[in-house]
Amino acid sequence: MKPEYFGPSVVPDKKEYPTRMGSGSLRFTSRAQQAALEALARTAQMAPDGEVRTVFMPTKEQMPVCAAAGERRANVAASEWALLDTLEVTLAAAEREAAARAARAAKQQQRAALDRQLSEVQRAKAAAEAAKLVDRQEVMATVAAHHTAQRQRMESTRAAALQVKADRENMLAEARAQREAALAARREEDAKVVARAAAELEAEKAAAAARLAAARERAARDMAENEALRAARRQAEAAQRQADTETSRRMAETMLAQEHARDGAAEAIQAAVIARAGRAGTKALDDKRALIEREERLIAEAAKEAERRDAERAAAEAEKRARQKAEAAAVNAALIRAKAENAAAQREAEARARAAAEARSASELTDAERALLASREKVKLTKRIVASQREENHIKAKYDDIFMTDKERQLNARLLEAAVATVGEPKQLTIKFR
Repeated sequence: MKPEYFGPSVVPDKKEYPTRMGSGSLRFTSRAQQAALEALARTAQMAPDGEVRTVFMPTKEQMPVCAAAGERRANVAASEWALLDTLEVTLAAAEREAAARAARAAKQQQRAALDRQLSEVQRAKAAAEAAKLVDRQEVMATVAAHHTAQRQRMESTRAAALQVKADRENMLAEARAQREAALAARREEDAKVVARAAAELEAEKAAAAARLAAARERAARDMAENEALRAARRQAEAAQRQADTETSRRMAETMLAQEHARDGAAEAIQAAVIARAGRAGTKALDDKRALIEREERLIAEAAKEAERRDAERAAAEAEKRARQKAEAAAVNAALIRAKAENAAAQREAEARARAAAEARSASELTDAERALLASREKVKLTKRIVASQREENHIKAKYDDIFMTDKERQLNARLLEAAVATVGEPKQLTIKFR
């Protein structure tokens, strides 16, 4: 069975690893776990070193996945990276063997030199013991004198330190009193600034409310005036329409009466002519037909004139409605602008007050608090960097390919040639550490 990784297997010598069977027998197991362990024992084979290797029998559904895993393991074991790892392990083993030979030779030379040095040291040790006794007595006298001088210096230093401490406490008390007085003055000044800003904000709010009320009052007054004008115009237009209708009717009646009078005169003349001639003709029918056609033409012209006046009146009404709509839109726009200006002024005042409060809070922060904030920001930044690096490593480990790319193969061409000439093909090697 080939391993799932490429390169040599590094296994420490004389070290035992617990197997699944061994670790399972050392802990308490339930019935289901015991049954699973017994099934594992039935389907297991023993390796030479006592390692248990399970025999995995894939099902039909697991066959494609197992085949893909086996193919991947084969590709990994036969890749160029595995060949380079084999070359590296081979060269490392050769270097280690050469280093071991050199170390053994150096150890023998060192042992001989140490033997010679040991004899010299033993001779020098006896002479040093005699000189050491004399030196010890001299050192003890020097140490006693040094201790006496050191005690005197410590006493003088302690007195000076107590005086410095008293002076420092006095200075700290004065500085604390000055700082508290300055802080009280600054807080009083800040309270005055905030009160002044609040008063200005209230004044601006009152002015904006007054402007808005005046605009609304003007709009209501304009709307009332426009409504009165519209009512008067509607009454005038209704009276005009009624007068136009009455005039058209009277004109039509007058024209019709005139036509009837002319027709009656014509009929009388025609009857006289016919009576004198003693015969009847077709001229009366033609005249009657012409009269009817003339009446119809006059009625059509009167209807067209009425339609024209109605169209002109509708156009005038549409123009008036458009003008009124534009005026109302202008009033609404003025109201919206006033409201927006009021909101902008309020936001600006709030921003000024917030900026003043933030500036005051920032000025009151101590050095320790600033350092703490900076440390927290640094920790947050470090966490973000570590998270991004972890995500990058995860993506790289997930999507890196098995074989070398063309560029990597070109860069490692000499190493690959040396590996083929040295080891031939990738191998699974075991390194034993001595």
